[in-house]
Amino acid sequence: MRATDRQIVITGYGAISALGNDVDSLWRSLLEARSGVAPISAFPTGDFRPNYAAEAREFSPEALDLAPRKLKLMGRHAQFALAAAREAGRTARLIGGEPFYPPSRLGVVLGTGMLNADVADLGRAFAATAQERRGEKMRFDLAAFSRYGVPQLFPLWLLRHIPNMTSAHASIALNLQGPANTIMNGCVASLAAIGEARRLIARGEASAVFAGGTDARISPLALLRYRDLGWLATRDDVPPIAVSAPFDAHAAGFVCGEGAGALLLEDEEAARQRNAPIRAAIIGYGAANEAGDPLHPSPEGRALARAITICLRRSGLAPDEIDAIFAPAISVPDFDRATACALSTVFARCRPFVTATRSLLGHAHAASGAFDLIAAVKALEAGQLPPTINLERPIADFAFVTEGARAARLDHVLIAGYGFGGHAAALILRRVDR
Repeated sequence: MRATDRQIVITGYGAISALGNDVDSLWRSLLEARSGVAPISAFPTGDFRPNYAAEAREFSPEALDLAPRKLKLMGRHAQFALAAAREAGRTARLIGGEPFYPPSRLGVVLGTGMLNADVADLGRAFAATAQERRGEKMRFDLAAFSRYGVPQLFPLWLLRHIPNMTSAHASIALNLQGPANTIMNGCVASLAAIGEARRLIARGEASAVFAGGTDARISPLALLRYRDLGWLATRDDVPPIAVSAPFDAHAAGFVCGEGAGALLLEDEEAARQRNAPIRAAIIGYGAANEAGDPLHPSPEGRALARAITICLRRSGLAPDEIDAIFAPAISVPDFDRATACALSTVFARCRPFVTATRSLLGHAHAASGAFDLIAAVKALEAGQLPPTINLERPIADFAFVTEGARAARLDHVLIAGYGFGGHAAALILRRVDR
């Protein structure tokens, strides 16, 4: 069988998000337009702005049922990813029953974002160094830090911040002995990971692959970085749930989110042989880059338009065959306008429905694309689209879903990703009749 003859399907999904610890909670909250944005609980905010985010508040690492020593080696992003991957395996009926695939035919590809060696790790070490050197000129002294600060650190703390440990922990816990890859290209990392997982199966290098993305950046230094770049919303004139406003003319920046989304991809023929639930088929993937200013998108959103065009061509579809778009608008004005321009260019002669889940989930960076993909799968299954909230003054004339969930006949759904650094990606899902 040629790689192009293989049909790759999604059989399972899992999520940890600000809207709950499983896909059912995520989907129900999206349909009901319940925002996950609330005051920050991860650290004392005091007068810090912003003092709100879309935290995965209900998540507890202890629920992973791992030995404390193993949990200590895992960063929050890796804990999210493992929890989501486990749910994906359960919902695909791959975990908990008789093994169907040999472990060497099971892989994992996860997108992850910037990993923070942050205050929680380094604060005590710097404080201990400063305490020992009171009265001396304040400057960083590596020798003093090694002597007084390093003993305050957990000996293996670095393992929490090595990017490949995200997929490594999942592969160890789930006995995935096939390819194990990590992708780090910003806000499109999870879509790129799913695209790569699809290729692995199409090439015959794996029979099933866990794929998705994870991110955990709700920390003081991470928020300060984005605030200083001018991308992070700091509004305090409206309630937190009203701040994230994708595609709105008065959008003031993104609200930081966190969590993980994972999907199980399989060769359709093998999935049917094991009587797996076939939830959707991935029929196209495209990627592109702006190769321009890393901090500002091109006004016309050229990379996103090109990624979508490539994705349509590879799927064999015309723009008017797309029923709905899960758009990557994040409430940062320049990026939302560029996204709107790209969609207007590609879909100039048709009006698919458009929705933006970041209005409810915040911008979860490397996990955002996976959240959208999971929502798209559920939309195909249920024939419903979740709404975009806080959209009062649209910057484009799209068929936005705004007044609650919308019932619709959905056959093909596009999930787009576009982010800082000029990365862009797109995936198309097809409904599968059982």
